[in-house]
Amino acid sequence: MMSRKSALFCLLFICGSLCLLLLFDQYDRTEMRFSRESGFYEEPFELELSAPIGTKIYYTLDGSVPDENAFLYTTPIVIDDATPHPNVYSMRTDMAYETTMAGILYQLPDYPVDKCTVVRAAWQDMDGNFNDLKTESYFIGYDGKAGYSGMNVISVVTDPEHLFNYDDGIYVFGRRYDTVTDQDGNPIEDSENFAQHGFAWERPADIQLFNADREIVLEQSCGIRIQGGGSRGGLPKSLNLYARENYGLAKRFYADLFGTGYMADTLTLSAGGQDTAAKFRDMFVSELTRERDICTMNYEPCVMFLDGEYWGVYWLTERYTDTYLEHYYDVDRDDVLIVKNGRPEEESDEDWSIYIRMMNWLNDTDFSVSANYESLDDVIDLQSYMDYYATEIYIARSVDWPGTNEAFWRVRNPKTDGGGAYEDGRWRWMLFDLNTSSFDIDCVESDTLGYTMEHSPVFNNLCRSDGFREAFSVTLMDFANEIFSPANTEPLISGHLALMSEPLDVHLTRFFGAGRSFGPEEEMERIRSFLANRKPYIVRYLKEDFGLEGVTAPVEIETTDAAAGSVVLNTITPTFDGQGKWQGEYFTDYPITLSVTVNEGYRFAGWEVDAGEGCGSVSETSLQLEIPENGLYIKAVFEVEER
Repeated sequence: MMSRKSALFCLLFICGSLCLLLLFDQYDRTEMRFSRESGFYEEPFELELSAPIGTKIYYTLDGSVPDENAFLYTTPIVIDDATPHPNVYSMRTDMAYETTMAGILYQLPDYPVDKCTVVRAAWQDMDGNFNDLKTESYFIGYDGKAGYSGMNVISVVTDPEHLFNYDDGIYVFGRRYDTVTDQDGNPIEDSENFAQHGFAWERPADIQLFNADREIVLEQSCGIRIQGGGSRGGLPKSLNLYARENYGLAKRFYADLFGTGYMADTLTLSAGGQDTAAKFRDMFVSELTRERDICTMNYEPCVMFLDGEYWGVYWLTERYTDTYLEHYYDVDRDDVLIVKNGRPEEESDEDWSIYIRMMNWLNDTDFSVSANYESLDDVIDLQSYMDYYATEIYIARSVDWPGTNEAFWRVRNPKTDGGGAYEDGRWRWMLFDLNTSSFDIDCVESDTLGYTMEHSPVFNNLCRSDGFREAFSVTLMDFANEIFSPANTEPLISGHLALMSEPLDVHLTRFFGAGRSFGPEEEMERIRSFLANRKPYIVRYLKEDFGLEGVTAPVEIETTDAAAGSVVLNTITPTFDGQGKWQGEYFTDYPITLSVTVNEGYRFAGWEVDAGEGCGSVSETSLQLEIPENGLYIKAVFEVEER
C-alpha cells in the first residue's frame, strides 16, 4: 500500500506536470495563437494573442502586415463593432471613373459603412525577424443588420499598399495614368493600374468565407488580381482569387463551395460587370442552360468586406480553367486546350496550330455541300455550338459580342479507343460574361440573328447550309418555348428578388447613395418585360433571315403521368404543368422529333397523335412528325407495369 508521503509526492508531481503542460501550451509555441477564431459574435470581447516565449507580438487593425511600426501587443485587444469607426478606403476618389458604364454617378458614402475588425499579427524573434503572420476577421453585432440574411460573407484582407499604392496598387489609377500622356495630352489608354494584367499585378491576401449560417467554410492565403474588361474602371471591381503553394502551401481552395465536389484552384468574386442594379444576368443564364451542351459556371451570393470595410454584393463563382474541365468533364488537365477571345490560353505553337487549322476550315469550307456539313460534327460539337449561339442570340447580346467574350475548348490529343465522352477532340463552347446589353428591354426588338450573321464569319458560313439552318431553327425555337419561357424563368426571378433585394438595396446605397432612382426591383421588371416580349421577334427574324416559307403552328404535348417517364422534344425536356400539359410553337418548315424514357415500374403504351385529321396511335418510343398549319397534339401514354 502506498504511504501518505508517496501519495503526496505523486500528487505534487502530477500537479506540477499539469502546470508545466499548461504553461507550455500557452507560451512555448512555434506559431501565433488567437484566443478567438474569425467569426460573428453578438457581444464585444477581449482578444488574447500568444506566441513563443521570448518573442514580441506586433499587430495591426488596418490590414497591413505587422512590422516594428505596428502596435506592440501587451494587453488583450478589445473587439467591438467597428462600424462607428471612420470610413477609410471607401472614401477614396482614385479608384474608378466618375460614372459607371450606364452613366450613373458614384457617391461617397455619407454614413459609417458596416465594418469588421481585422487583426493581423506576427511575432518577432530575437534577431528581429517576423514570423507566422496570422489574420482573423471579427463581426460584432450583425444579427440585426440589414443586407446579410441568407448571404455568404467573405472577408478579403491584404496590405492596403497592395491595393492603393500610387505606383503599383492594383485598385487605383496610379502614377503612370496621372503623369504620362499621349501627343494630345490625354492619358494613355489602359495605363491605369487597375487595367493591368498578369502575375506582376497579383497581390497576396487572406480570405475568410462564412456561409449563411455564419460557419466558416474557407480560410486561406491566396493571390488576388483585378478581373474583367471595361468593368475595371467602375466600382466595385471584380477579383480573381488564386490558390498557390507560395501563399499557403495549398494548390486548391479545399472547400466544396458549390456543392459539386469541385475544389477549384482559381475563383472569381464577380461584381456583376455592367449588371449594376440586378447582378442577375450571368447567374440567371447559367442556371437556365445548365443542362445544355455548353460549359456554365456555378454561383454563390456573398457580401464582401475589403480590409474590414463593407464592399458590396458579389457572386463567388468558378473560372474556366484546365482544373475546371478536369473535374466536370473527366479529361486530363494537362491535355486541355482553351481558346478565349481568339487566343489560346497557353499560346504555344502547337495550340496556335490546332486553333488556326480549325478556324480556317470553318471559314473556308462550303457547308452548302451536304458532305461537308455532315463532317462538321467531327470537328466541333455541333449541338454545343448551336446551344451557345442560340443563347446569345435570344438574350440579344451585342456591343462586345460576337468577336469577343467567346471561349471554347478541346483536348489536344483525341482518344479514338477507350477515351471518355469528352476526349474525342471536338471543340465545345463555354458561356460567360453575359451582363452587357442582354435582356435589355430597349433591345427586345433587335435582330440579333442577322447581326450575328453579319459579324461572325463562321456563323454566317454555317448558315449557308440547309442542314444547319434547320437544326439551328429548331434549337432556337426550343429555347424560346422552354428555356426562356416566362414559366421557366419566373421562379428564378422571384427567388433572386426574395434573397437579394435587401442586400442589393444596401449595396446600391453604398455606391450610389440613398437618393438613387433605380433598384433591383425596377431592373428585374425590365428583364421580365424582355422575356415576355422577345419570342415574337425571334420568330420574325428566323423567318426573314433564314428565308423560311412556313408559318408557326402550336404544338401541344400531354403526358398521362409525369412520374412515369420523361418526354424529349427535339433538344429539350418539356416542363409539364399541373395537368400534365405543355405547349409551344414551331415552324411548319421542319419536322419535330419526340422520344421517351420510362421509369422503373411503368411501361410506355404509345403516342396518341392528332394532326387535325383525327387521332392516331403510334407505338414506337421515338418518332418524327411534320407540323400542319393548324397545329399538332401529342399525348404520351404510360401505364403501370403489372407485376
